[in-house]
Amino acid sequence: MYAISSNLYLEVATRLVELVERDNYYSDTFEFEYGDVFCRMTLSAVIYRQSQPDEGCSICAITDMIPVWWEFHTFIDGDEVLNDFSFNELREYIQSLV
Repeated sequence: MYAISSNLYLEVATRLVELVERDNYYSDTFEFEYGDVFCRMTLSAVIYRQSQPDEGCSICAITDMIPVWWEFHTFIDGDEVLNDFSFNELREYIQSLV
């Protein structure tokens, strides 16, 4: 089993916040390499935002992200490896970024 590190959670959260931009719903797949691990995140989620943007910002900050469906796959040397990814833990990282 591949243990998801706090740095990998932060990497996924950062990429996801950038992909969501101004949307209130996200549904897509993104892939990236993290060291020797190839990662694939498939997600459909409702994005909740503050009712008013913070001063100096043009969009409202994300307050929560509720998944409708998600999958997080990890591959090492082309073989899929089970992992301990938790969307609840990812949400904490997302909220720490905004």
